[in-house]
Amino acid sequence: MDWLQFEFDYRLDLQRLAPHVLAIEAQKPAAFTRVLPPQWREPSPEQGLAAPADEKLQLRLRNAANARAWVNERFAVGSPPITLADLLTMHTMVAEGVAEDYAPGTLRSMPVQVGRREVGGLHMGAPANRLPRLMEKYVGFITSDRLLGLHPVIQALIAHFFLVTIHPFGDGNGRVSRLLTAGILLQRGYNVHGGFYALSDYFYLNDITYHSMLHRCWQSPPPFDLTPFVAFGMEGFVMELRSIASFIKMKLSRIFDREALLESHSAPGPHRLRAYRGRPDSLARSYLRR
Repeated sequence: MDWLQFEFDYRLDLQRLAPHVLAIEAQKPAAFTRVLPPQWREPSPEQGLAAPADEKLQLRLRNAANARAWVNERFAVGSPPITLADLLTMHTMVAEGVAEDYAPGTLRSMPVQVGRREVGGLHMGAPANRLPRLMEKYVGFITSDRLLGLHPVIQALIAHFFLVTIHPFGDGNGRVSRLLTAGILLQRGYNVHGGFYALSDYFYLNDITYHSMLHRCWQSPPPFDLTPFVAFGMEGFVMELRSIASFIKMKLSRIFDREALLESHSAPGPHRLRAYRGRPDSLARSYLRR
C-alpha cells in the first residue's frame, strides 16, 4: 500500500451488483421490521449479560452493548451526519477498560499491521502521522453525495472497507467499523440489530473469505476494485433478511393454527369442524411493516 499516493477512490461493477440490490429490495419489508428472532435481540446494558469466565471478555461484551445502544440513539433517521468525534466516541465506548497499549478514543501513535499468511499476508495501516488529516478526509468521503447516491448497504460496506484499510486505532477497528455500518443504515431508515443485523456473525463465520477479499482489494492496483467485497457483504445481508422473513412467517403460522383451532372448538354444533381457510400471507406482510 502506497500511503503517499493513497486516495479514497474505488471501482464498482454496478451491473454485477444489480442482482444483490434486487434481492435486498425484494426482502425490503424485513429490512424495516422491528420484529426479530430471539438470537438477534440484544439485551440492554441495564438487563446485563451472561457472565463469561473471562472478566475482560465480560467487560468487552458490556462495552459493546453500551456502544450499540448509543449508536441506535445517535443515528436516528434525520440525525446530523457522522463526524470524527462520533468515531472517537465509538472507540472510547468499546475500548474503555480493555485497552492496554493505547488510549481509548484517540488515533493511534504507533505503526500497525494486520493479517496472516492464510488470508493473503500482512497489511500496513496508514502512517500514524497522517491519521488526523486522513480521517478528516475519510469522514468527508463517507458522507459525500457520491456515497449517499448509492444503495445504503453499498455505502455502509464501502465505509467499512476504508475504515479497516486505514486502521486508525491501536485496537478495536473491527468493532468500530461494525458500529459505523450500523449507524449508516440506521440513518437511512433500516432497523439495525446486532451491529449490522447478524452480518457480524456472517463475517466471523466466513472469516477466511472476509479477510482474503480485503487483502485482494489492498493488493490490487488503484483504484480499489470493491465489487467482490461488496457483493460478499450484500449476500450475507440478504441471507439475514430472508431469515427474518422466515422467522416471522413461522410465528404467524403458529398463531394462525392456534386461532383456527380455538375457533373450531368454540363453534356450535355442525360448525364445530369449520376451519378458517385463509392464509397468513397478508398478515405476514402487515407484521413485517411494524
